[in-house]
Amino acid sequence: MAKRRKYTRELITARDNAYQDHLHHQGPAQDRPAKLRVMGGFGSVVPVAYEPRSRRDPLPWVQYDGDTGAAQLRYTGRECWTAPVDKQNEIVAPQTISRSIYRRLAAEGITCEGWGDSAGTYACYTFADASQVTWSGTDLYGAEVSNHHPIGEHGSLGAHWIQEGQPPYNEELPDFATGNYAADSAALVAWMVALADLHGRRHQEHASVEDIAAARTWQEHTGGFIATADDCKRRRYYPVDGSTVPGGSVGETRLAAYELPTPVTGGNVRPSQDDARKVANPVFHSTTGAAR
Repeated sequence: MAKRRKYTRELITARDNAYQDHLHHQGPAQDRPAKLRVMGGFGSVVPVAYEPRSRRDPLPWVQYDGDTGAAQLRYTGRECWTAPVDKQNEIVAPQTISRSIYRRLAAEGITCEGWGDSAGTYACYTFADASQVTWSGTDLYGAEVSNHHPIGEHGSLGAHWIQEGQPPYNEELPDFATGNYAADSAALVAWMVALADLHGRRHQEHASVEDIAAARTWQEHTGGFIATADDCKRRRYYPVDGSTVPGGSVGETRLAAYELPTPVTGGNVRPSQDDARKVANPVFHSTTGAAR
C-alpha cells in the first residue's frame, strides 16, 4: 500500500526551501531563485495562510477576505499548490496585509497614509494632538518589514505611538504577534481606535480618496470630530476626561482645543496644557461622536 502523502508538509517544505535558496543565493541577481507562495481557491486564486485550528486540522489553509480581514474559506493541503513569486504575482493587491486594516480604520474615521523608506513600507497617522503612530508587518519568516506582502504570509504586526513635545516623550510599542492574521489585525485596529478616541482624529493629507470618503461617512453618521489641517495650524489639542468639562461624564474623553497666539505656537516645541490654559480658553470636542 502506497504511503499517504502529506500535501501540507510538502507545501511548507517547498516554500521554506525556496526562501532559503533565494536568501542565500551567491550568484548574479538575475539568476536568483524565485521564492514560492502557497496558493488556493477555485474561482479567485489567492495566497492562503497556514493557520491550523488543531494539530490534526484537515483544513489548515485559510483564504482571507482582503477587504474585511475575515477568514472566508478553508482548504486541505491537496487543494493548494505553490507558485513562484515573480513580477506577475509579486504583490497581490487585494490580499496585502494592509488593505483590510486601512479599510476598517477608515470606517472608524481614521485615514492612514502609506510611506516607505530603506527600512520597508509602513503606515502613518498623525492625531489631532500631534502625537503620531506608525505600523507595519513582518512576513512569516520575520525578515521583511512591509505592508505589501500578502495575508497568506503574515507573521506579525507592530506599531509605534509617540507623543512628541516637551521631554520626557510618551510612547507605546505594542506587538500583535499571534501569527493569526484575523486576531493580529483586529487587535491593531482596536488599539488604533482607542488611541484616536483619546488623542483625536485628524484628516491626513496623503490618505486615499476611498479612505477619506469612508472617514467622512463616519463623521456624518456619528457626529464625531475630525480636525482639519487648518484647525491644527491654529489650535493645540489635549485629551481631557469628560468629568472636567460642562455636560461631560467620567470616562468620556474630550479634546480641549486652545487657539494660541503666534509667539506660543512658533517653533517645534509643543506647549504644555498648563501653558496653553494661561493664554487661551478651551473649546471642547467629543472624540467619538454621539452615536458611539
